[in-house]
Amino acid sequence: MKFTASDLDNVPIMDTWRAMEALVDTGKVRAIGVSNFNQSILEKMIPQCRIIPAVNQIELNPYNQQTRLVKFCKHHNIALTAYCPLGGANNSIIEDTYFKRIAEAHMCTPAQAVLSWNLMRGVAVIPKSTNPLRLKLNIHRITPTSDEMRLSAKLDKQERTCDPASDIKELEWVFHEDIAACPLI
Repeated sequence: MKFTASDLDNVPIMDTWRAMEALVDTGKVRAIGVSNFNQSILEKMIPQCRIIPAVNQIELNPYNQQTRLVKFCKHHNIALTAYCPLGGANNSIIEDTYFKRIAEAHMCTPAQAVLSWNLMRGVAVIPKSTNPLRLKLNIHRITPTSDEMRLSAKLDKQERTCDPASDIKELEWVFHEDIAACPLI
């Protein structure tokens, strides 16, 4: 049987998750995770899971710290992976004077200071770069002081690089109570 894209509309996320749990049972995969799930979705999902997500990949950087979600995921042993850890074209954190000062104090690049900020929070980072030198430099880690970490909280603007508005409509049906409105495949 061949499925088309229209066959996949409105599949409840828990049906997909249960299929992923079954893959773990077969030994074909070792861990399963989610992407862009906020705390509200995770709170509805976790009680229905046999296997808790191993990871949640979210946009996370000093301008979009998502502190509440970070604490929630850590409490539930869900690892976090940060995409856009350096911000984006319209909010490049490496240009922020605060991180430039930290970089100067630690004799590193602003990007290294920002990436280390996330690592100190226990978050994996996946910075994007096509520049081989920057890729090599981004591996270097510093240890920001507790004061530097504390003061960085003031930078949180809850500013996203990736606009989630298009995703919100898609996620309305995720935990829809009416099975008829969310056909099973």
